[in-house]
Parts: sequence; structure tokens; C-alpha cells
Amino acid sequence: MKRLVAASVAWIVIGSGLMSAKVIARVDGYPVTERAANDFLKIVTKGKLKFHQLRPKDKRDVVKRIAVDALLIGKAKKGTTTVERNQVIVNYWLAKKIKNTAISDEEVKKAYTSNKKLFKDKQGQVQAFDKVKDMIAVSLKQKKYVAQLMEQAKITMGKKVIQYPKKKKSSKKSGKRNSTASKGKTKTYVVKSGNTLSGIAHKYHISIRELKDLNGMDDKATLKIGQKLQVPSK
Repeated sequence: MKRLVAASVAWIVIGSGLMSAKVIARVDGYPVTERAANDFLKIVTKGKLKFHQLRPKDKRDVVKRIAVDALLIGKAKKGTTTVERNQVIVNYWLAKKIKNTAISDEEVKKAYTSNKKLFKDKQGQVQAFDKVKDMIAVSLKQKKYVAQLMEQAKITMGKKVIQYPKKKKSSKKSGKRNSTASKGKTKTYVVKSGNTLSGIAHKYHISIRELKDLNGMDDKATLKIGQKLQVPSK
């Protein structure tokens, strides 16, 4: 691989306008693409070389190095269903997205207390809170994040728009609460690292929609550290 790094950038194959997804080799029948080779070279040569710029021997060296990924990906796709693959993608994506979703210790403890029977070990004994609190926190974060997504999502069937969750008919009590949130006394809250709209709304006992309305925010609005928000004073 030292030869790859030291290879001259001037070594260019004439007429190399080929598609990056072109199959350049196969391993047990599974394709090794030029795109994968270029992704590998981008790291190894810091973007100085493309696959089509390499000498034949260096091309073979690159193919040998990335063949393992092509083999694993090919076998994984063949050995799993679309549903299974989608679930893995969703779990990976959610794990990245929920990092800044706030969950209080009280919420985690309440979930544990309410569902102790679900947290049993192989011997059927209820596991201690400390052993499962992280797992519970992740589950609650996922539920909160998904709920927030769905609150802002637009579901349509033909021309009909379906609200999610279904909004309850406003009562005098709820109307008073909304009025308090939008017209009552407020104070300034400065956004900190890790804050989310759902977390702040939960802290001040209002809905995300009420928090947004209180601050003139649209559905695509995001929070920034140091941003000042108006929240109920009580």
C-alpha cells in the first residue's frame, strides 16, 4: 500500500470517464464496485488518487483489500430479508438521532417500576434497576423522538389529511391551559447543550405545539445553543 500512497498523481488513464458504480471485480460472484474502491482510496491517499489512476498491480491490491467488504455485504443481503435489513437501518439511524433527546431519571425510574415484570434475567428474577436503566432510557428516548416526528408528520389518504396523534376536542379546562401558555406570564429560557423542544415542553408542562406558538416557531424550526425562548413562568 506504500506504492499506492507514493504513486504519482499524474498517472491518469486516458478516457477514464466511467461510472463510479461500475463493477471492477467479483468475489464469489458478489460485485466489487469502482465506487467502493474510490471510497477506500479517498481515505488511504487523502483524496489524491482515484481507482482509474492506478497501475494494474495497484488496482489488484486495492481490489484484494476491499473484497472482504463486498463479500460480507453480498452474503448479508442474501441471508437477510428486506424487513430485517430495514430494521437494522432504522435502529442505527435512531441511535444517532436520539443522542440529544432528554429523558429524566424520574421518567426512567417510573418506567422501571411500572414494568418490572419485563426486566427478568434467565432465572426469572427481576433485575436491579441499575442493570437495566440504560436500556430503559434508550427505549424512552426512541419513543419520545418518534412521537415528536409523528406530531410533525403529515399523513394523507388520497386528499384527506389524518392527524396523528388524533387531537382531542378542546374543553374549557384545556382552553384555559392553552390560554395560559400563550397569553399568561412568561420568562426567558436559554437553550443549553442537549436541550430538545420535547424536553423543554415537558419541563414546563406544555405541548411542543404550544411552545412553538409561544415563540413564533414553524414546524421546521430547530434549537441552537444560547437561543432564548419564552416559557410559562409557572
